[in-house]
Amino acid sequence: MFAQIAIGGFATGCIYAVVGLGFTLVYRTLRMVNFAQGHVFMFGAFLGLVIAQKVPMPAPLLLLSVGAVAFVVGMVLERIVFRRLYHNHEVFIVGSIGLGIVLMNGVRVFFPEPVPFPKVFGSNVVEFGTARVQQASLWVVGCTIALVVLLHVMFTYTRTGRALRAVAADGEIAGAVGVNVNRAIGFTFGLSFAVAAIAGVLIGPLYFVSFDMGDMVGLKAFAAAVFGGINSIPGTILGGIVIGVLENVAGGYISSAYKDLVAFVILLIMLVWRPTGLLGRETPIKV
Repeated sequence: MFAQIAIGGFATGCIYAVVGLGFTLVYRTLRMVNFAQGHVFMFGAFLGLVIAQKVPMPAPLLLLSVGAVAFVVGMVLERIVFRRLYHNHEVFIVGSIGLGIVLMNGVRVFFPEPVPFPKVFGSNVVEFGTARVQQASLWVVGCTIALVVLLHVMFTYTRTGRALRAVAADGEIAGAVGVNVNRAIGFTFGLSFAVAAIAGVLIGPLYFVSFDMGDMVGLKAFAAAVFGGINSIPGTILGGIVIGVLENVAGGYISSAYKDLVAFVILLIMLVWRPTGLLGRETPIKV
């Protein structure tokens, strides 16, 4: 039973980790928190649903399509919405919450009730000893690993990645040496939207999708980022997996009624005990 619970929690934790990466990417660049991230996750799930229903395609192509559309949407929203909010952290937070509510209610107009997601990743069950795991859960884990590797390669070995790291380190100096800071910030928002939207497609076949599905996932992903260190990509991945496993264990051995409590207890403990997170290295988060 423990193996079954742990594997399920690991897959769920990967979703928190991927959505949390969006928080981390934006925070590393602007030192601000985009609380629309959970609703972008929801938007990605419904975008994948519509594409899968209208144009049937292989799962990898579906993930790429949703990621590409979300990337463009993120860059556009950064240009017309977020860029006007950078002058004040509190205004940025309120604006991001407002944008999330707009996204949620925009989807609600077309999908007022939960709907099933096509089984784009297959419906087989894979056995690992005594544990039985849905094939879709393996896609979640595999795609999370692939995303982390791709991000590492981009940030380490590409000119664009080095520019993003320079802006994250010091935007003024980066601009002085020729980096287009506004373009780098727009690219960062595009990436944050893309990874969250892909996470929405990954979780879709495991559950019904609904317009409010991003509320709790967004908050848990934020807790994962704070737990691991919101300025640390490895820390966010670690935080997501730990929270996913612990909440599944709590749900399996204590009560499912307390499952959602785990992430927020961890969030409160970390904000009080170590605001920089386990692997964070910079100034503590300000919300």
